[in-house]
Amino acid sequence: MTDRILIALVTAAILTASASAQSSRRLAFEAATIKPAGSAASPLPVAPSAPNRLRIPSMTLIQLIYSAYGNGGFNTSMRVTGGPDWVRKTTFYVEGVASERATATDLRLMLQTLLEDRFALKIRDATGEQPMEDILTLVPDRSDGTLGPKVRKWDGTCATVMSQLLFPAARRPLQKVGDTFVVGPASDADDPAMTYCPSGFRRGGLIIDGATMSTVAEMLSLPAGRQLLGTITQDRTGLTGRYTLDLDYLFGAPPTPDFSGPSLATAVREQWGLRLVPGKGRFKVFVVESAQLPTTD
Repeated sequence: MTDRILIALVTAAILTASASAQSSRRLAFEAATIKPAGSAASPLPVAPSAPNRLRIPSMTLIQLIYSAYGNGGFNTSMRVTGGPDWVRKTTFYVEGVASERATATDLRLMLQTLLEDRFALKIRDATGEQPMEDILTLVPDRSDGTLGPKVRKWDGTCATVMSQLLFPAARRPLQKVGDTFVVGPASDADDPAMTYCPSGFRRGGLIIDGATMSTVAEMLSLPAGRQLLGTITQDRTGLTGRYTLDLDYLFGAPPTPDFSGPSLATAVREQWGLRLVPGKGRFKVFVVESAQLPTTD
Protein backbone atom coordinates (compact mmCIF):
# COMPACT_ATOMS: atom_id res chain seq x y z
CA MET A 1 0.00 0.00 0.00
CA THR A 2 1.47 3.37 -0.98
CA ASP A 3 2.17 6.12 1.52
CA ARG A 4 -0.41 8.35 -0.19
CA ILE A 5 -3.17 5.76 0.10
CA LEU A 6 -2.32 5.07 3.74
CA ILE A 7 -2.37 8.77 4.58
CA ALA A 8 -5.74 9.12 2.85
CA LEU A 9 -7.25 6.19 4.74
CA VAL A 10 -6.03 7.35 8.13
CA THR A 11 -7.21 10.91 7.53
CA ALA A 12 -10.61 9.59 6.49
CA ALA A 13 -10.76 7.70 9.78
CA ILE A 14 -10.07 10.86 11.72
CA LEU A 15 -12.65 12.84 9.71
CA THR A 16 -15.32 10.38 10.80
CA ALA A 17 -14.78 11.32 14.43
CA SER A 18 -16.44 14.67 13.62
CA ALA A 19 -19.68 12.93 12.65
CA SER A 20 -20.80 12.86 16.28
CA ALA A 21 -21.21 16.66 16.21
CA GLN A 22 -24.90 17.39 15.89
CA SER A 23 -26.26 19.71 13.22
CA SER A 24 -29.07 22.17 13.78
CA ARG A 25 -30.82 20.62 10.80
CA ARG A 26 -31.31 16.97 9.94
CA LEU A 27 -29.24 16.31 6.84
CA ALA A 28 -30.35 13.59 4.42
CA PHE A 29 -29.25 12.14 1.08
CA GLU A 30 -31.32 13.10 -1.93
CA ALA A 31 -31.19 9.47 -3.11
CA ALA A 32 -29.83 6.32 -1.46
CA THR A 33 -29.37 2.62 -2.21
CA ILE A 34 -29.05 -0.24 0.28
CA LYS A 35 -28.70 -3.85 -0.82
CA PRO A 36 -27.03 -7.08 0.37
CA ALA A 37 -23.27 -7.02 -0.13
CA GLY A 38 -21.63 -9.78 -2.09
CA SER A 39 -18.33 -9.67 -0.24
CA ALA A 40 -16.87 -9.76 3.26
CA ALA A 41 -17.10 -6.68 5.44
CA SER A 42 -14.41 -4.12 4.73
CA PRO A 43 -12.00 -3.14 7.54
CA LEU A 44 -11.25 0.20 5.86
CA PRO A 45 -12.65 3.54 7.01
CA VAL A 46 -15.30 5.35 5.03
CA ALA A 47 -14.30 8.16 2.68
CA PRO A 48 -16.38 10.13 0.15
CA SER A 49 -16.30 8.64 -3.35
CA ALA A 50 -17.25 11.97 -4.96
CA PRO A 51 -17.91 15.50 -3.66
CA ASN A 52 -21.58 14.64 -3.18
CA ARG A 53 -21.49 10.85 -2.85
CA LEU A 54 -20.74 8.27 -0.16
CA ARG A 55 -20.24 4.69 -1.36
CA ILE A 56 -19.69 1.79 1.06
CA PRO A 57 -19.15 -1.56 -0.73
CA SER A 58 -19.59 -3.87 2.25
CA MET A 59 -20.16 -3.22 5.95
CA THR A 60 -22.22 -4.65 8.76
CA LEU A 61 -24.64 -2.36 10.56
CA ILE A 62 -22.23 -2.15 13.50
CA GLN A 63 -19.48 -0.94 11.18
CA LEU A 64 -21.88 1.54 9.61
CA ILE A 65 -22.66 2.88 13.09
CA TYR A 66 -18.94 3.40 13.76
CA SER A 67 -18.69 5.21 10.45
CA ALA A 68 -21.71 7.43 11.01
CA TYR A 69 -21.43 8.23 14.71
CA GLY A 70 -17.80 7.76 15.59
CA ASN A 71 -14.46 6.85 14.13
CA GLY A 72 -15.10 5.08 10.88
CA GLY A 73 -14.68 1.51 12.03
CA PHE A 74 -11.35 1.99 13.79
CA ASN A 75 -11.98 1.17 17.44
CA THR A 76 -10.13 4.02 19.09
CA SER A 77 -12.23 5.43 21.91
CA MET A 78 -15.68 4.17 20.88
CA ARG A 79 -17.67 1.02 21.54
CA VAL A 80 -21.03 -0.12 20.16
CA THR A 81 -23.08 -2.67 22.10
CA GLY A 82 -26.54 -4.23 21.89
CA GLY A 83 -28.73 -5.09 18.94
CA PRO A 84 -29.71 -8.44 17.36
CA ASP A 85 -27.03 -10.85 16.12
CA TRP A 86 -27.41 -9.93 12.45
CA VAL A 87 -26.09 -6.39 13.02
CA ARG A 88 -22.60 -7.91 13.40
CA LYS A 89 -22.86 -10.54 10.66
CA THR A 90 -24.96 -9.33 7.72
CA THR A 91 -23.17 -7.03 5.27
CA PHE A 92 -24.71 -4.30 3.14
CA TYR A 93 -23.80 -2.20 0.13
CA VAL A 94 -24.75 1.42 0.88
CA GLU A 95 -24.60 4.39 -1.44
CA GLY A 96 -25.97 7.87 -0.84
CA VAL A 97 -26.03 10.91 -3.12
CA ALA A 98 -26.44 14.45 -1.80
CA SER A 99 -28.18 17.20 -3.77
CA GLU A 100 -24.99 19.28 -3.83
CA ARG A 101 -21.34 19.17 -2.86
CA ALA A 102 -21.05 18.15 0.80
CA THR A 103 -18.31 17.99 3.40
CA ALA A 104 -17.23 14.69 4.96
CA THR A 105 -19.04 15.78 8.13
CA ASP A 106 -22.26 16.42 6.21
CA LEU A 107 -22.08 13.04 4.44
CA ARG A 108 -21.73 11.21 7.73
CA LEU A 109 -24.63 13.14 9.27
CA MET A 110 -26.62 12.06 6.20
CA LEU A 111 -25.50 8.49 6.86
CA GLN A 112 -26.87 8.78 10.40
CA THR A 113 -30.24 9.84 8.99
CA LEU A 114 -30.17 6.99 6.47
CA LEU A 115 -29.48 4.36 9.13
CA GLU A 116 -32.23 5.74 11.36
CA ASP A 117 -34.74 5.78 8.51
CA ARG A 118 -33.96 2.61 6.56
CA PHE A 119 -32.82 0.34 9.41
CA ALA A 120 -35.29 1.84 11.91
CA LEU A 121 -32.19 2.25 14.04
CA LYS A 122 -32.65 3.49 17.57
CA ILE A 123 -29.34 4.21 19.26
CA ARG A 124 -28.54 5.65 22.66
CA ASP A 125 -25.41 7.47 23.76
CA ALA A 126 -24.48 5.74 27.04
CA THR A 127 -21.07 7.34 27.49
CA GLY A 128 -22.01 9.11 30.70
CA GLU A 129 -23.14 5.82 32.24
CA GLN A 130 -19.72 4.20 31.86
CA PRO A 131 -17.08 3.95 34.59
CA MET A 132 -13.75 5.66 34.17
CA GLU A 133 -11.04 3.42 32.70
CA ASP A 134 -7.25 3.43 32.56
CA ILE A 135 -6.03 5.35 29.52
CA LEU A 136 -3.10 7.58 28.54
CA THR A 137 -3.41 11.34 28.61
CA LEU A 138 -1.45 13.71 26.38
CA VAL A 139 -0.01 16.66 28.33
CA PRO A 140 2.73 19.28 27.76
CA ASP A 141 6.14 18.06 28.89
CA ARG A 142 7.76 21.43 29.56
CA SER A 143 6.73 23.81 32.31
CA ASP A 144 7.25 26.87 30.10
CA GLY A 145 4.72 25.52 27.58
CA THR A 146 7.14 25.29 24.66
CA LEU A 147 6.67 22.37 22.32
CA GLY A 148 9.19 20.13 20.61
CA PRO A 149 11.24 20.74 17.46
CA LYS A 150 8.78 18.90 15.23
CA VAL A 151 5.68 20.89 16.21
CA ARG A 152 4.70 24.31 14.91
CA LYS A 153 1.57 26.39 14.86
CA TRP A 154 -0.33 25.67 11.66
CA ASP A 155 0.15 28.52 9.17
CA GLY A 156 -3.14 28.03 7.30
CA THR A 157 -1.62 26.29 4.28
CA CYS A 158 -1.30 22.71 3.08
CA ALA A 159 1.94 21.83 1.31
CA THR A 160 0.11 19.32 -0.88
CA VAL A 161 -3.52 18.46 -1.34
CA MET A 162 -4.02 14.87 -2.41
CA SER A 163 -7.67 15.44 -3.14
CA GLN A 164 -10.28 17.97 -2.15
CA LEU A 165 -12.59 14.97 -2.30
CA LEU A 166 -10.94 13.35 0.73
CA PHE A 167 -10.11 16.60 2.50
CA PRO A 168 -13.07 18.95 2.03
CA ALA A 169 -11.91 21.19 4.91
CA ALA A 170 -15.24 21.56 6.67
CA ARG A 171 -16.66 24.14 4.29
CA ARG A 172 -13.39 26.08 4.24
CA PRO A 173 -12.30 26.71 0.62
CA LEU A 174 -8.82 25.87 -0.68
CA GLN A 175 -7.00 28.25 -3.00
CA LYS A 176 -3.76 27.26 -4.76
CA VAL A 177 -0.97 29.78 -4.23
CA GLY A 178 2.28 28.67 -5.83
CA ASP A 179 3.12 25.22 -4.53
CA THR A 180 0.84 25.46 -1.52
CA PHE A 181 -2.89 25.50 -0.86
CA VAL A 182 -4.29 28.24 1.38
CA VAL A 183 -7.29 27.29 3.52
CA GLY A 184 -10.03 29.90 3.68
CA PRO A 185 -11.31 31.59 6.85
CA ALA A 186 -13.26 29.64 9.43
CA SER A 187 -17.04 29.69 9.36
CA ASP A 188 -19.67 28.79 11.91
CA ALA A 189 -19.36 25.22 10.60
CA ASP A 190 -15.62 25.00 11.40
CA ASP A 191 -15.12 21.55 12.92
CA PRO A 192 -12.31 21.13 15.49
CA ALA A 193 -12.33 17.36 14.96
CA MET A 194 -11.32 17.69 11.30
CA THR A 195 -7.80 17.88 9.93
CA TYR A 196 -7.45 20.47 7.18
CA CYS A 197 -4.48 18.89 5.39
CA PRO A 198 -3.49 15.33 4.44
CA SER A 199 -2.48 13.53 7.64
CA GLY A 200 -1.53 9.98 8.51
CA PHE A 201 1.20 7.39 8.65
CA ARG A 202 4.04 7.95 6.21
CA ARG A 203 7.06 5.78 5.55
CA GLY A 204 9.04 5.87 8.78
CA GLY A 205 6.72 8.07 10.73
CA LEU A 206 3.56 10.10 11.16
CA ILE A 207 2.48 13.51 9.89
CA ILE A 208 -0.47 15.49 11.24
CA ASP A 209 -1.19 18.81 9.53
CA GLY A 210 -3.75 21.47 10.35
CA ALA A 211 -5.12 19.58 13.34
CA THR A 212 -6.16 20.20 16.92
CA MET A 213 -4.51 18.34 19.79
CA SER A 214 -7.65 16.24 20.23
CA THR A 215 -7.01 14.88 16.73
CA VAL A 216 -3.36 14.24 17.63
CA ALA A 217 -4.56 12.06 20.54
CA GLU A 218 -6.97 10.26 18.21
CA MET A 219 -4.14 9.53 15.79
CA LEU A 220 -2.07 7.97 18.57
CA SER A 221 -5.13 5.85 19.45
CA LEU A 222 -5.32 4.27 15.98
CA PRO A 223 -4.16 0.63 15.82
CA ALA A 224 -0.55 1.36 14.84
CA GLY A 225 -0.04 3.50 17.95
CA ARG A 226 -2.41 1.74 20.27
CA GLN A 227 -0.70 -1.64 19.94
CA LEU A 228 2.55 0.00 21.08
CA LEU A 229 1.05 2.12 23.86
CA GLY A 230 -1.41 -0.49 25.13
CA THR A 231 -4.49 1.73 25.30
CA ILE A 232 -6.14 4.82 23.84
CA THR A 233 -4.86 8.36 24.27
CA GLN A 234 -6.98 11.40 25.12
CA ASP A 235 -6.04 15.06 24.93
CA ARG A 236 -5.33 16.86 28.21
CA THR A 237 -2.91 19.45 26.84
CA GLY A 238 -5.20 22.43 27.25
CA LEU A 239 -3.77 23.71 23.95
CA THR A 240 -6.12 25.37 21.50
CA GLY A 241 -5.70 26.14 17.84
CA ARG A 242 -4.23 23.97 15.11
CA TYR A 243 -0.77 22.54 14.67
CA THR A 244 1.51 20.82 12.19
CA LEU A 245 3.39 17.85 13.68
CA ASP A 246 5.84 15.37 12.21
CA LEU A 247 7.15 12.28 13.99
CA ASP A 248 10.05 10.07 12.96
CA TYR A 249 9.19 6.60 14.21
CA LEU A 250 9.00 3.10 12.76
CA PHE A 251 5.43 2.00 13.35
CA GLY A 252 4.52 -1.64 12.84
CA ALA A 253 4.83 -4.76 14.97
CA PRO A 254 5.83 -4.24 18.63
CA PRO A 255 9.62 -4.00 19.02
CA THR A 256 11.59 -7.21 19.51
CA PRO A 257 13.46 -7.76 22.81
CA ASP A 258 16.71 -6.57 21.20
CA PHE A 259 15.13 -3.36 19.81
CA SER A 260 17.49 -0.49 20.67
CA GLY A 261 15.46 2.49 19.49
CA PRO A 262 13.32 4.81 21.62
CA SER A 263 9.79 3.88 22.64
CA LEU A 264 6.88 5.66 21.01
CA ALA A 265 6.28 7.59 24.24
CA THR A 266 9.92 8.73 24.24
CA ALA A 267 9.72 9.81 20.59
CA VAL A 268 6.57 11.84 21.31
CA ARG A 269 8.30 13.50 24.25
CA GLU A 270 11.55 14.30 22.45
CA GLN A 271 10.10 15.40 19.11
CA TRP A 272 6.77 16.93 20.13
CA GLY A 273 7.46 18.12 23.66
CA LEU A 274 4.38 16.20 24.82
CA ARG A 275 4.20 13.52 27.48
CA LEU A 276 1.98 10.44 27.76
CA VAL A 277 0.78 10.10 31.33
CA PRO A 278 -1.46 7.36 32.78
CA GLY A 279 -4.89 8.70 33.63
CA LYS A 280 -8.58 8.00 33.63
CA GLY A 281 -11.11 8.51 30.88
CA ARG A 282 -14.26 7.19 29.29
CA PHE A 283 -14.78 5.38 26.03
CA LYS A 284 -17.62 6.73 23.93
CA VAL A 285 -20.35 4.08 24.13
CA PHE A 286 -23.45 3.72 21.96
CA VAL A 287 -26.14 1.13 22.67
CA VAL A 288 -28.26 -0.25 19.82
CA GLU A 289 -31.72 -0.40 21.37
CA SER A 290 -33.46 -1.68 18.23
CA ALA A 291 -32.86 -2.21 14.51
CA GLN A 292 -34.63 -3.89 11.61
CA LEU A 293 -33.37 -5.42 8.39
CA PRO A 294 -33.87 -2.73 5.76
CA THR A 295 -35.96 -2.87 2.66
CA THR A 296 -33.33 -3.21 -0.06
CA ASP A 297 -33.17 -1.74 -3.56
